[in-house]
Amino acid sequence: MNDAEVPAPKREYKDTLNLPRTDFPMKGNLAQLEPRLLRWWDENRVYAKILAQNAAAEKFVYHDGPPYANGHLHAGHCVNKILKDIVVKYKNLSGRVCDYIPGWDCHGLPIELAVEKRLKEKKIDRRNLSRDEFLTRCREYALEFVDIQREEFKRMGVFGRWEEPYLTLSFDYEAQEIRELATFARKGSLYRQKKPVYWCLTDHTALAEAEVEYEDHTSPSIYVAFEAVGDLSKRWPALAGKRVAFVIWTTTPWTLPANLAIAAHPQFTYAFYELGDRVICVAKELLPRVLSEMAKTEAGGGAFDPARILASAKGTELAGLQYQHPLYERVGPILLGEHVTLEQGTGLVHTAPGHGQEDYEIGVANGLEVYSPIRDDGRFDGRTTKSGWPTAWKSTARSGTTGASTKRSAQGSPGKRSLKQILWSSSGWWRSTPFSIPRPTSSNTATRTAGVATTR
Repeated sequence: MNDAEVPAPKREYKDTLNLPRTDFPMKGNLAQLEPRLLRWWDENRVYAKILAQNAAAEKFVYHDGPPYANGHLHAGHCVNKILKDIVVKYKNLSGRVCDYIPGWDCHGLPIELAVEKRLKEKKIDRRNLSRDEFLTRCREYALEFVDIQREEFKRMGVFGRWEEPYLTLSFDYEAQEIRELATFARKGSLYRQKKPVYWCLTDHTALAEAEVEYEDHTSPSIYVAFEAVGDLSKRWPALAGKRVAFVIWTTTPWTLPANLAIAAHPQFTYAFYELGDRVICVAKELLPRVLSEMAKTEAGGGAFDPARILASAKGTELAGLQYQHPLYERVGPILLGEHVTLEQGTGLVHTAPGHGQEDYEIGVANGLEVYSPIRDDGRFDGRTTKSGWPTAWKSTARSGTTGASTKRSAQGSPGKRSLKQILWSSSGWWRSTPFSIPRPTSSNTATRTAGVATTR
């Protein structure tokens, strides 16, 4: 064999490729690598150096709603903070200043409920603690989870001034809130007013609408006749000598003591229909259905007889008429409202400004009181005939004003979240997890002008 026949040395295929060389390991080993990388970022003050390098550059202001200092982080926190951190890192690496100062919301009902749960586990009755003792425990709980969540956020690789957060329980933060409120007051933009919100009967606090879950619920519904005040025959001669009543339908009989008005739609046609010893007024289109449902309790109910319609009127003609409240010596007006529909009921809407948003809006527009005779515990106060949940229902049924009572299923009723009870109230908003009804309390503050909330 000569030299020409000597085979060329065998080469590895990888030697024929022109690849970059790197010290990166073949395996990720992220469980070990990530903590090491985070520690390196922290020890070398990478985020601080980026901010210092871009100090003179244009600022990028990025508002971030603070997480709640209650419990460990979950997937929602991860999505929220990591997506925002991508923006923070991108803006800083592109030469702008994006200085993220994290913060925590440290006030509210969830913290109180969590502390109460801990107290029960230790067999401590919350009622045996003074207000200051309970608040101290809430403060300790919030600070505990600020530390826990801070480490969990840092473990996600989120850049920020983690050692300089803002906390809503910090005294300087609370003091600044008072100063800002004083600024509104000095400008004449501050006033006190009632507003209906959901109210938790267990925790005696207002609730945010977003915190109330909804479920299908079967409620007792009731038709109620409100006797007309004054002689209507001056407008409708056929009603001379007749006892006239405006009929409403409601699935919340307990709100009847708070009734201050009846709403009619300006474009609907209303019929005055002779029924037994009186004449009822309802939307003409709904009359057959109303009569059918009242058949078991009212003489003449059942079959619709056109000959019994004594007169008709547009909603605009009913506006300004008055009626007598069936339970109390109180006279109320008929008002006009675009929220009135023909989907169910009578076309005349029982209106209690203290127990619902639409009722509140039409009440305020017409100068009605935001009235609710219900205490914080959900029972009627001394302004009603009796105390207790069923008062309105039983009193109405006994008074003979009821045209009919039925059970009606309603989709989207306030539902259960922690087997507590909620009601509509006029107050500020807080979080909870209960079954609810609407009621009014005084709202602490409100402003006539819009404001913008920012972080440092």
